[in-house]
Order: sequence, then structure tokens, then C-alpha cells
Amino acid sequence: MIPRSPCLQAVTSLLAIALVPALGSAAEPTLSEERAFQAAVARVAPAVVRIEPLAVSAVAASGELRPGEGPSTGIVVAPERVLTTDFAIPADVEESLVVLADGGRRVARVLGRDRSRGLVLVAVTDLPATPPLEPAARADLAPGQWAIAVGRGWTATSPSVAVGIVSATNRAWGKAVQTDAAVSPMNYGGPLVDLDGRVIGVLAPLPADTAGLTEGTELYDAGIGFAVPLEDVLAVLPRLERGETLAPGMLGIAYRSQDPINGQPIVGSVRPGSPAAAAGLEPGDRLVSIDDRPITRIADAKHAVAPRYAGDRISITLSRETAGETPKELTVEATLVDRLPPWRRAVIGVVPVDGPTPEPGGIELDWIWPGSPADRAGLEPGDIVTAVALEDGPATPTHAPDDLAGMLAGLLPGGKISMTFRRAGRETSVGIETTTPPADLPVAGLARPARGIDPLAGPLRAAPVVKLQAAEAAEPTLAVIPAGTSPMGVLIWLGPPQGPIAEAEARAWQQAAAESGVAVLVPGSADPATWSRGDIDPVLRSLAALHGRRPVDPRRVGVAGSGAGAAFAWLVAERLGTGARGVALVGGGLPRLATVADATPDRDWWLLLGPGGDEATRQRIEADRDRLAAAGYAVGLLPAEPFGDIPSDLLCRWVSLLGML
Repeated sequence: MIPRSPCLQAVTSLLAIALVPALGSAAEPTLSEERAFQAAVARVAPAVVRIEPLAVSAVAASGELRPGEGPSTGIVVAPERVLTTDFAIPADVEESLVVLADGGRRVARVLGRDRSRGLVLVAVTDLPATPPLEPAARADLAPGQWAIAVGRGWTATSPSVAVGIVSATNRAWGKAVQTDAAVSPMNYGGPLVDLDGRVIGVLAPLPADTAGLTEGTELYDAGIGFAVPLEDVLAVLPRLERGETLAPGMLGIAYRSQDPINGQPIVGSVRPGSPAAAAGLEPGDRLVSIDDRPITRIADAKHAVAPRYAGDRISITLSRETAGETPKELTVEATLVDRLPPWRRAVIGVVPVDGPTPEPGGIELDWIWPGSPADRAGLEPGDIVTAVALEDGPATPTHAPDDLAGMLAGLLPGGKISMTFRRAGRETSVGIETTTPPADLPVAGLARPARGIDPLAGPLRAAPVVKLQAAEAAEPTLAVIPAGTSPMGVLIWLGPPQGPIAEAEARAWQQAAAESGVAVLVPGSADPATWSRGDIDPVLRSLAALHGRRPVDPRRVGVAGSGAGAAFAWLVAERLGTGARGVALVGGGLPRLATVADATPDRDWWLLLGPGGDEATRQRIEADRDRLAAAGYAVGLLPAEPFGDIPSDLLCRWVSLLGML
């Protein structure tokens, strides 16, 4: 069934206000507010219409309202022009129905789309004239002022109303105003108005990715709604009229910090062939300003770039440090694009140490991939990398593994670097040509022992199993934690759903965890019969609880699952985003409706698939492999030979190699 709109609660509140008897001057402010609400709604109501799909399929098989499958709202922004959202008219739909208050129905044809803000402009012939909308000046908006959400999704004959306040004026990275007025899929596309009936913005399901929510509909019933300011809409309306599709502008950089909000705005990598590369940005550059807007943290840079469209030109002032020189400021210009060139990771075949470098000024190498470019160049475990230069450029000091990762991310496989390293107090420079990372997991001869473990000392004491009681989790997650104090890699293992995990399930990982130095999280499912999206947050909280016991190496976090747990592992990795470095799907494939985003320098998973138990599963795994490889990921196949119920040794070894550069 279609979910109940929370805006009914606000309507009920308004009716209650209307029933309050006049009690002299004490009741008058409430009655004044009621009349103001009614007047504001009456001013915009003639321009608010109902949007229905041409095909009558209002309810999805799952019982949830999905884009394009049910009624929503639109607003008349110009003669015979209606603005709505891509929730009402998804990208694969070109026509819909507009239903008027008198029951009249008109076919609506898509003219243009604003993909950055999820808006769609449609042409509707023989549309009755409506009073023009008056935009509320964005500069005058302030948190705490009244905000009224208006829609016609429930019925075309009368509008639905939800009353709240403006919560913030610059949300969704500068694209939207936030309100606590109840906003549901039924009133997406409707206006958010102020107390005078001026339109603050158009309600839209924008995502709150800072809270880990990548779909705007996830905020439904959460007390958070977004509206794209009408001033911004009117500024691009002529382009939509001309049939343009406005795409988000992309610059092509990733940041060194893992904190997407308060991290320092230091460039970690520059995508080859991107606007940033064409403008001359380099890893290590610190952003100072964008279009004269000061940049002091990553969030400032996102607010400056995210509202811009592909084709927009921006000015970037940066500070650059070169070895042996005083940092200097440069100003460059870049033209944003809607799509970056395909990216393939370049590696030289080294794994840095898990913890701090024993010698100041550089990166200590822990393991060298045999036969790799680094091996052929003569690098050895224990070498300290002190500086790297791209092609024939100046040398850049390396202080942490992310410095080297950023330099490599700016190259395609086959690109060349010059690396300076220190061994026994002597510095040497070598030239190295990068290559593609290995796809299949090295099964024999390439195992990387855990740091500090002597492989000749005999069997290790099995890692203990502990219970992690995460916040708001009904049942503790079991964790196998190896000995040591340095940052450790982590494998999140998701087997078939079974409810709370028995300790015997975790004990199967004890020896592999001890030998690899990798911790293993073994969470349970809330429902013994199935994994659900509701299980994702407890898994993430367990990872945070593990980090509270011992530091986690963010470069070595892998998610693996078998059977039904394989599809769930993909969902967990998606939520982790840049916090995951690898995904292994054992005996299963991607979720049926999974979307595969292109690989990027900060989201570059090493993927392992297979083996399939029957022909149908094998075909599905092969199709998934082709799809993922086309998106730029390194995709290997798990060996077909039997390795027991759980490939514990193999997967722990894989996690230990996820930090390969």
C-alpha cells in the first residue's frame, strides 16, 4: 500500500486550531496564524497540480512507493509549463499526466531536466492560466521562520498542507533550503511557501549524503525536507525551456583527508583527463579559495562546487609546496564537466607499514609484490620512501601513505614516476613505470605475513573471540582480534542470515586472523530468515566499536559475504563508500537492483567473485564481473578448488593486501 503521508498530521493540527473557541485576546494569536496559513496556501494553490504516471501502476510489488509509480505534485512556473521532480517523472519516462483541481487531465511532455537538483520541466497544452508565483528572496530567508509545504498528491481537488519552519538555508551542499515541515513523496514538486504565500522553493527528494543517505526518499518521515529555492529555478528556467539537461559539474579531485566535512582541503589525487588536471592541480595542493570564496575545510570546497553545473567555469586559488621551496599561491581556472574520463588505478606493487614509520620523514615499505614494477626497480621491505615526482615534474615530499596514493591516482597505468627512497642511511632515486593492480588474489607464494610475525616461528596462538556491544544493537557482534597494537586491517564477514551469531561461527576465523594480523567482524541478522537494510547500521556501529578497542587501518577494510550474505555485503560496502577498500562475494552475485558507480580514486574497490555452485549462478557471476570491470574495478575470481565452508585464510590474506599501492 502507499505509505501514509506525515503531512496529514499537520493538517490535523490545523483543524484542531480551527476548533479552538475564541477566548478573547489570549486566543487571538493562534487564530491569526491560522488565517495567515490559509491565506498563504490560497495564494499558491491555483498553481499546484497533481502529477500521475500514464501507466497505472501506483504501488510497487514491495508495497513501497517508488519513483514514477504513484501520484505526486507539480507547480505551474510559466504559461503551459509545470515543474515537478524526477520522483514523479524518472529519467526513462518522457510523458506523464497533469490533473487539475476540477478533474481535468492533460498530457505533460518532458522539456528539460535539472539532474543536479532532481527537477523536471514539462510542457502542458491547454493549461488554464494561473497567478504568477512570487519568489521569496533567498538572501532574506532565516532559520526559524514559518514554512508551509503544499501538495496535491493525495487528491487533486484540494491541496494538502504541512506547517513547519525553515531549519537551514544552505543545505544539500548549497542547493536547497531545509524544513521540518512534513514532506512526503506525495508533495515532492509542490511549493514551500512563507507566511505571505511567496514561494521559498520547490520540494525535492535531495539526498543527505553527509548523514550517509544517498537517496532523498530515505528522509521521508524523518522531519527533514528540502526545497530548491525558486530564485535558483527561475535562473535556469530558460535553459530547461530550450530542452537542456543540466548535469552536476565535476572537477575531478579527491581529498587527502578521510573526513568529508572538516578535513583539510588538501588535494589527495587528481583524476587524469579531468578539468582539475587540465587546470594544473596537483596532489598536495591546498585549496585557498574558489571564486573568491574562502576555503578552510573540505565542506567549504563542496559548497562552492556542488551547486555549479557542467560547463560552468570556476577560479581556484591554491597553495603549493615544492621540496626545498617556500609554499606559493597560484590561481587557475577550470571548466566543470558532467562526466569524468574512465579511471583505472595505477600501482607499483608496494604495501606500506600499518603503523608509524620508525624514521622521520617518509613512508616505510612493508611488503613488495614479487615481479611488480617496484620489485624490478629494486625496492625492498624496510625502505623509506621520502619523495616522489610525476613524469619529469618536481619532487614532492611523502609523509604518509596517502601522499603516495594521491600521486599514483593522478596517473594511468603505464605512467612513470621517479621515487627517492632511503636504505641504511643512503638515499637513492629510481624510475618506475606503473601498471594495473592484480585482479586475481595471489593464492600461493605471494602471501604477506602480518607485520612483526616470524613465519618460521611455527603456529601462532589463535586470535581470541570477543563480544562487541555496539550502541543501539540488540545483540553483540562477535569479533576476532589478533595480537598487537598497530592499526589493523578488518574483514566484515556476512554469511547466511541466522539471527544472533554462535561463537563457533567466529572461531572458524581465529587462526587466519592471527596469521594475517587482520581482525574479523562476524555480525548477526535481526531476522533469522533474511538480511535487511535495517542490519546495516548495527554492522557499521560494530566497526566503530572495534576501532575503539584498537586502531583500524582505513586502507585495509574489506566486506565479504556468502550466499544471501553476498548481496548484503555489497549493500554494506555501498554504505561504507570510501571507508571500504574491497568487496568479496562468495558464491553469490550483486543485488538484483544494484547500481554500479564508476571507480574513482577514493572509491576503488578490489573485488573478488565466485565460485558459482550451479550454471545459473556462474552465469550471473560472470555477468557481474563484466559489469564491474567495465566500471573500472579490479575484479578477480575466487579459486574453484574446495577451500572449506569459509575461505578464511584466503580472505584474510586479501584484506592484508588491500593497502597495495
